[in-house]
Amino acid sequence: MMENPKPLESVSVLFIYKEQIFAVQRQPYLLAFPGYLAFPGGKIDKDESSVPFKTKMLSDFDPRKMRAICREVVEELGYDIEKGILQDEVLSISELAEAVAPVFAPFRFRTWFYRIDLKKKVRFKADSGEIASSFWSTPENVLDAFSKGKNLMVPPTRWVLKGLVEDPQAKALGDLSERYDEDNRVPSLEMLDGITLLPVRSVTLPPASRTNAIFLGDEDSDKLLIDPSPNSEEEYQRLLTTIQDSVPDAIFLTHHHPDHHQLSNRLARELRIPIILSQDTLQRLTAKFGQQYFENIELQTVSENQQVTSWHGSAVRVYEIPGHDSGHLGLAPDSMAWFLVGDLIQGIGTVVIPSPEGDMATYLSTLKKVISLSPEVIIPSHGIPMRTTHRLEETLKHRLQRESQILKLHQSGKSKQEILMEIYSDTDNRLHPAAMQNIESHLAKLRSVGGNGQVTYDRQHVAATDGVALNPGNHRLWHVADHALKFFHR
Repeated sequence: MMENPKPLESVSVLFIYKEQIFAVQRQPYLLAFPGYLAFPGGKIDKDESSVPFKTKMLSDFDPRKMRAICREVVEELGYDIEKGILQDEVLSISELAEAVAPVFAPFRFRTWFYRIDLKKKVRFKADSGEIASSFWSTPENVLDAFSKGKNLMVPPTRWVLKGLVEDPQAKALGDLSERYDEDNRVPSLEMLDGITLLPVRSVTLPPASRTNAIFLGDEDSDKLLIDPSPNSEEEYQRLLTTIQDSVPDAIFLTHHHPDHHQLSNRLARELRIPIILSQDTLQRLTAKFGQQYFENIELQTVSENQQVTSWHGSAVRVYEIPGHDSGHLGLAPDSMAWFLVGDLIQGIGTVVIPSPEGDMATYLSTLKKVISLSPEVIIPSHGIPMRTTHRLEETLKHRLQRESQILKLHQSGKSKQEILMEIYSDTDNRLHPAAMQNIESHLAKLRSVGGNGQVTYDRQHVAATDGVALNPGNHRLWHVADHALKFFHR
């Protein structure tokens, strides 16, 4: 995950009627927290007016925060808070809590949560551009749904809900920011119940700096630690300290790239647990590091459909998802509540199709395979979980569009270097080698289609989506991202 020390200021509103709260599920195509359960609200604009309100209740609070709340609620829910006060619909307003996202979070916000108690249950008109669904419910029921693996939520949302369960009349929960001891431990994040992300500092490509080591498994099943890959002795010790109270039964490797396996062999020896991997990954790692790499470690090679653990009572099985790497494995429960895709897509940055283990045609086929399974949540190795297959569909569409662009430039006589400079002119120079690998992978695919070593157009892909139904999305929202997210579209 990208280190970002400067959080954006934002506000979030909990409308409460008796003991029910109003919650929303964000659209799956939003860059920040796609498909997450949340409360209405948004960013405090830099030019937000600091002129105090004259209206009772609103005048008691920071005018910039309150004006942001009023503006966001009108935009998202079609409700005028000031008018509601004047019409005697609002009982009280209080600043309930605040929370600051940690420095390693891909999106950092300093959020103030406001509680607005209502005299009646308002029928809000949710904006479909940002909100996929909305509902009134009790905090208990929302948390119960999360505990059954039904919702994606960031930790502060859960902490606010838990505070209201403990005290339904709470007006001030204080600072709910989680303090991570990053000097001694790897941070631990749970956005989906029973799946713990341990964002380990790894030797990954920028703009990412961490790989999600993922801990999962029911109480009565094997606990897996997926892709532990600390980049240093110090980070290794942090990871070891973090898992010492809940030692995994096995290490699972998605593929052989160093930001997914580094020091995993040492960890397996120290904990005396096996490593689960594909035959291809085993062969590539032993070819590179020698037989001693796995000395005194039990190895379990797995393939498509083998069960390795369970999650919420559903068998978790292996899926072969090659393309980025020929031995790449994913995991998913039979319920298809989620799919752990490794490096099939990125939450931060872009996927590289490297030679010789990568293959663009295979990669596109794998994207289609996972899309066809319709998992409810996608869990990448870099970045946060996201709801629906929208990002997979967008990646497929983009890669086919990029392929058409590369073909056109190639046929015009441009060299690979010239294609690189035309397509990736505004990309960080450090990422040019990765970008060149993707160009070469597209050209190799086109040559295989054309035969005789000639680059030609793959007529199966004349329609960019190749028969895949794509969510239309609100594409204006894609333009608010930083460089890291812009590169996703490269």
